[in-house]
Amino acid sequence: MKTFFTVLLLCLAADLFAQTENWDNYIVAVKDRPVSVMVNIGLKEVAPAKERPFAIILRIKYPAKDSKGFPEVDLADEMNTIENDLEAALGKKNGAWYAGRFTQRGLREFYFYALDTVGYLPTCAAVLSAHPSYPWLVKAVYDKNWSNYFEVLYPADAELEKMENRRIVQELQKKGDNPEKERPIDHTIYFKSDWYRKSFLKELDLPGFKLTEMPVEKSNAGDYAFKLVISRADRPEIQHMNELTIQLRKLAVKHNGNYEGWQTYVVK
Repeated sequence: MKTFFTVLLLCLAADLFAQTENWDNYIVAVKDRPVSVMVNIGLKEVAPAKERPFAIILRIKYPAKDSKGFPEVDLADEMNTIENDLEAALGKKNGAWYAGRFTQRGLREFYFYALDTVGYLPTCAAVLSAHPSYPWLVKAVYDKNWSNYFEVLYPADAELEKMENRRIVQELQKKGDNPEKERPIDHTIYFKSDWYRKSFLKELDLPGFKLTEMPVEKSNAGDYAFKLVISRADRPEIQHMNELTIQLRKLAVKHNGNYEGWQTYVVK
C-alpha cells in the first residue's frame, strides 16, 4: 500500500509539473561574457513548492567550446541526452522537477528541485558514466525558498518582456505577418489608482500615442484596478517592440502601474 501511495504521489506531481511547463531561454552578459539561460518560467506559479525544498545542482564541463564559450554544435546531441537522462533519473529516484540550466565558459549547470536527496549521487553517477568526456560535480542544498530558481534562473523583468514580445512576434509571423508594416498596436496598463493613471499619461512623452480606453469603473485586476489602453501605429518588429515596451513598463512602474502587454492584428 505504501509503495502504491508513493507512486500515486509521484504521478500527481508529474501531472502538476506538466501543467506548469513553460520553457524559454535568454542570454545575459555577466562580467562582459554571455550566459545562456534556459528556464521553466511556469514553475513560478507553484514556487517555492514546500514539498520540494532540496535543490540538486549538477555541473558538467563540455569538451569543446566556441569563441563565446558555448558548446560546439556537434556536441548538441550528446548534451541533450545527458539532460534528458538526468531529468528522467532524478525524477524517478527523488521526485525531482527540472527547473532549468545555464551555460557559460565551457560549463553547464542543471538545477532540479527534489522531494529528498536519498541516492542522488549514485543516480547522477550512473547517468554521467556513459559520458566520460564530460567531467562533472554535483551537490544538494536545502533551498526551501527556491533562491537558486529565482536568483540564478528566473529572468529579470526586462528579459521577461523580451520573451513575451518574441512570442507575440513569432505568432504573428506564423500567420504571415509582415513586421515592417505599421498598424495600430494597443498597450494595456493597470494602475493602483486613477491618480497614478493620470500621472502616467502626463509624463508619457512618446509621440503618436492615443488614448483608447480609460474606464471609470474599477476592473477585477486586484490592487491594480484602474485600466488604461493606449494605441499607436507601429511596426511589430522585435527589436523595436523590445525598446518600446521596456520603456512603457518602466514608466508604468514609476507611477504604480503594471504593464500588461500589447496586441495587434496580422498585416501581410
